[in-house]
Amino acid sequence: MARVLPRNEVALDSPDGQDSRVSEIRPAENADAARWLLRPDVTWWDLVTFGPPDFDAYVRIAFPDETEAPDETDEVDVVGAALATLTAYTTTPDAAYAAIWEGWAGIDPPVAPRVDIPHRAMLLFAGPVEALRNAAGVAWFGTAAGDLQEPHLVWPADQAWCLACEVDEEIEFTVGCSSAAYQGLVEALPGAVRRVQYGDPVPTHRDEQ
Repeated sequence: MARVLPRNEVALDSPDGQDSRVSEIRPAENADAARWLLRPDVTWWDLVTFGPPDFDAYVRIAFPDETEAPDETDEVDVVGAALATLTAYTTTPDAAYAAIWEGWAGIDPPVAPRVDIPHRAMLLFAGPVEALRNAAGVAWFGTAAGDLQEPHLVWPADQAWCLACEVDEEIEFTVGCSSAAYQGLVEALPGAVRRVQYGDPVPTHRDEQ
């Protein structure tokens, strides 16, 4: 069962109050690991919303509705929970990648290999699957503490699955994966997971529902 954390917190394991996994996040050596994402038959929008095509299953996982939550502490970090679950469905849990939109923070981005996705140019970072939940905060600000910015694309080195969280997503994010991983996500996040087809129209803002 995935460890579920509040969305605005991280697991603080080290004595100095910093997540002990922070040092494991680093810029990728080059952008080669992202080449499999860039296919001429896939639109940029489908890529950033669903990841690459051809997985056995695509699921949309709901974020907690912040307008309905009675208390912020009741909100769970579903992205972190999904990544914790997905570590069991890859042969390379300690070798994975996160692509982060270079403009998300509105400041000069860090130095890292660039992934040239149209309209969503991203920077590529590497580390263990679960550590990459905090890739954006660590890469831009050197800390995993505070509000968590979701990584925009995450996948393991063996390409067993891909998590996609488009920059403007407010309602859900997507995981493309095996049928077994789909079942694991359903069990780990009951009531939050629904199966979709690749490229289905999906709302990104709550006022579009």
